[in-house]
Amino acid sequence: MGVLCYTFLAITLLFSFTNAATDCEVCEKLAVAFMKGLENTEGKNFEGGDVDWEEKNLKYKTSETRLIEILEKVCEKSDFKCNKLLEEQEEAIETWYKKFRENEDKPLRTYLCITTVNACCPENKFGDKCEECPKGNSDEICFGRGKCEGAGDREGSGKCVCDSEYTGDVCDKCADHHFEIHSNDTYILCKSCHPSCDTCTGENATECIACRDGFKEEEVDGVKRCVDINECVEQQNLCGDGEYCANTAGSYKCEVCSKVCDKCFGPSHRHCYSCKPGSIMRMPYMCQDIDECSSGAVCLGMYEVCVNTPGHYKCECARFFRRDPVSNQCQPDPAIYSRYVPKRNENEENKDDIQQLSVALIICLIGTMAASGNICWTLLFFLSILFSGMWWASDKTDRIATSLARSY
Repeated sequence: MGVLCYTFLAITLLFSFTNAATDCEVCEKLAVAFMKGLENTEGKNFEGGDVDWEEKNLKYKTSETRLIEILEKVCEKSDFKCNKLLEEQEEAIETWYKKFRENEDKPLRTYLCITTVNACCPENKFGDKCEECPKGNSDEICFGRGKCEGAGDREGSGKCVCDSEYTGDVCDKCADHHFEIHSNDTYILCKSCHPSCDTCTGENATECIACRDGFKEEEVDGVKRCVDINECVEQQNLCGDGEYCANTAGSYKCEVCSKVCDKCFGPSHRHCYSCKPGSIMRMPYMCQDIDECSSGAVCLGMYEVCVNTPGHYKCECARFFRRDPVSNQCQPDPAIYSRYVPKRNENEENKDDIQQLSVALIICLIGTMAASGNICWTLLFFLSILFSGMWWASDKTDRIATSLARSY
């Protein structure tokens, strides 16, 4: 665990050093923030009014109060290097603020970062000695086709970072896959070759000197040009099982076959050489999933339904049922079933008990009279039992139907 912590700490420190701002960048950031503060406080405490009030508040423009307000907001609290520099150079900043702020020939960056802190260089100079950025034979930096890395910074490398069309130490040559339109000792203009060309004399496919990888030279009607090589046709077994080869300009890529194809030559189920288990070839090169559920011979358990899947099927419990983990059988889901059981309060239950007791007493009385052998009472006894049963069943059915209707 300790080794992992030290490794993580080392990587973190390395990342922080790699991405740390240079002293010049910190100073420039501070100078920009200070100038922004000057701009934001330009009209503060000077809104016009009587003469005495205006004369009094004109002093704010060069006051200590304004300087302190600006300095408080120059660096973020989390920016250690900025705050350290501000602490070290607060006196120099105050000197510039009072003496040179109106001097256009001595901006804050020049006074603070170049002259005082000695962290930056003048424009288009770099390095510890502030050397000139490379120009070659041109009057422009990097032949006018790139930028000087670290220009204005004493920690800058001064290397030319060329635009995409150019290369060389001073960006005075055409990059790979580009051709020269015009050049002289102080100027060069390059343009991209045709995508099929490695080297060329022009931008058309017929002006290739050599073809790029993945292209070959062909001659049609006496005109030579570079054409794409179809690796998928000219080479075998480029892709693995379950994949097919798709040609691209100058190369190829492997794509996944359809779910029903075991081997294929295209993306569709109509591009199959062979079918996966659970699929069948209905027509040449066309695989179709077998619907095992249509046979009716699967998922025969109580409350089970068959769900077809690519190459197979699965048995699931019907709606409102779930599989019991012990018996592995589908049983009513208590969470669902409880929604359809009528919820009754205590008063309703007491009322039903009284009604049922009253009906039972009446049936008992009729039964007692029927015991005397009177046919009328006997018939009435059987009818009362029949109607009481129908009443009970009707009441339960109505409650369940009401609950079902509410659930939907």
